[in-house]
Amino acid sequence: MTIEHDLQEFILRNNDPLSNEWMKLQEKKFTAYTSSTEDTSSERLNQNRMFNQIIAGIFVSDNVNFSAWSEQVAVKRANRDIPLHETLENFKNYRVVFWEWIMKFVRENEDAISLEVLGEWSRKVNSSFDHVIELFTIYFQQVSDARLQSQQQMIVELSAPIIPVYSKIGVLPLVGEIDTYRAQMIKESSLDKSTELKLEHLIIDLSGVPIMDTMVANELFQVVRALALLGIQTTVTGIRPEIAQTAVQLGIDFSNISTYAHLSQALPVIVKEQQLS
Repeated sequence: MTIEHDLQEFILRNNDPLSNEWMKLQEKKFTAYTSSTEDTSSERLNQNRMFNQIIAGIFVSDNVNFSAWSEQVAVKRANRDIPLHETLENFKNYRVVFWEWIMKFVRENEDAISLEVLGEWSRKVNSSFDHVIELFTIYFQQVSDARLQSQQQMIVELSAPIIPVYSKIGVLPLVGEIDTYRAQMIKESSLDKSTELKLEHLIIDLSGVPIMDTMVANELFQVVRALALLGIQTTVTGIRPEIAQTAVQLGIDFSNISTYAHLSQALPVIVKEQQLS
């Protein structure tokens, strides 16, 4: 058996002391992190023990695969909103702990270990830790990006929630201020959702919108025109007096759009028209 196999066995034999030493270090540094009810001490210990079992193999093989472990841990950390910088510092701290245990082995077997061998071990350890950190960061970022995209999609859906109220009739109630970005999201979402729901008529209710400028009004007109191209009629309700005054002052033309003061006025008329058609 080679000295490399002896080192591997030494690490596996001291798996628990290695992990316990690392855990004590974390408790001193990250009190908020260690107090997480989801990310328990036992879970992190098990993750570290598994890492020890994997990384111990680098001394006897050049084909150690860290991908599955890195992905598993990264997904859990990202989903629990544990800051990336804390985990990266954990890796840095554990690299120090891991190397100290290697040096314990070296001191116990110094007659059998040359400087050349020690240098090769140092290269393998640093290369492996760097590789794991790179993998972890990639997987962590993938999960974070996916969550952000999901949150943005949820925001879009909440910004433009089309509610089916009758056969092939839907209502888009808009609430709050509408900036250019949100107006663009409303346009994209309303087209997709109206098509998905197979609507023939969409009522856009503006009673919850306190103000509208020319940019937003233009986006609204684009929504109406795009819906018309899809064969979907549009009615606008709830135009507040302030918006009506602003529209007149800005020269915004509502003459080609069916409008009602209240949603309750528009809906019976539209339903009746549909029943007669």
